[in-house]
Amino acid sequence: MPAWSHIHPLVVHFPIALLATAPLLVLLGLFWPSQRSGIHFAALVLLVLGTLGALLAWASGEAAAQWAQRTPELRAVLPRHEQSGQITVLLFGGLTLLFALLWLWPLVRKRTVCDGRMLLLNLLWLLASLLGVASLVRTGQLGGHMVHDLGTHPIMAARPAGGG
Repeated sequence: MPAWSHIHPLVVHFPIALLATAPLLVLLGLFWPSQRSGIHFAALVLLVLGTLGALLAWASGEAAAQWAQRTPELRAVLPRHEQSGQITVLLFGGLTLLFALLWLWPLVRKRTVCDGRMLLLNLLWLLASLLGVASLVRTGQLGGHMVHDLGTHPIMAARPAGGG
């Protein structure tokens, strides 16, 4: 099994796929009312798993950053990638919580919410999810730039870069 600092490139693809797909399922559910509950439940599962995966990517990225060979180009990009990743995790954490509340509210109240109101809430959630997906894409783009354009890979050394 790879070292914790080397696992980041292996785990980042799962949250990207899961978090980018969830809003599409929410949209599909809006167009398929008879299957909405099941489709939206699947979207909620993807959001939860994707957010947990994003947290794992964040943690493993912190470990990888300690071992990355620092070049001037990397020093320029790495902080932006880290900040973008943090914003993405926070955005999707909030989006996941909001969608869970949207999905659970009618079940807890044991009655349906007005279809027009629920449609509006789902559309507002989808609009907010555009910010999350944009942040997700930006984070992935910066990570891809570091790996593919700058050739950055964690290296094993006697101590982390920047350590005394």
